[in-house]
Amino acid sequence: MFHSFKELLMNNKALGTKWEKKFCKWLASKGWWVHFITPAPDGGQPFDVIAVKNGKALAIDCKTSAKPTFSLNRLELNQKTSFNKWMRCGNLMPLVAVNYQGKLYYIKYDELKAGYVDLRKRRGITV
Repeated sequence: MFHSFKELLMNNKALGTKWEKKFCKWLASKGWWVHFITPAPDGGQPFDVIAVKNGKALAIDCKTSAKPTFSLNRLELNQKTSFNKWMRCGNLMPLVAVNYQGKLYYIKYDELKAGYVDLRKRRGITV
């Protein structure tokens, strides 16, 4: 039981950071060079991970979800702006790596422009 809203937020942040680190380790085990972007105190980093393999770079934001749908509204304005700039620079489509019920679901950023993605219609990966 949480005693305050601040305590609940701190727990959510800790769960998110744990997922980000687990995802990075898993991606590295698949042969990717992975850089975890240390969270800014204000939470304002553009995304969580840069991953490179075979000359291709990916920008990835990691999220956890208790719901089977994932909405574009879960991304902050600075993240959307950074993803758009990333693409204008000629890089691959940014991804959102969603942890839902202990499985990884990749969502391409452009898929979210429709509003939301139903994770139940996708195959999750055990990480």
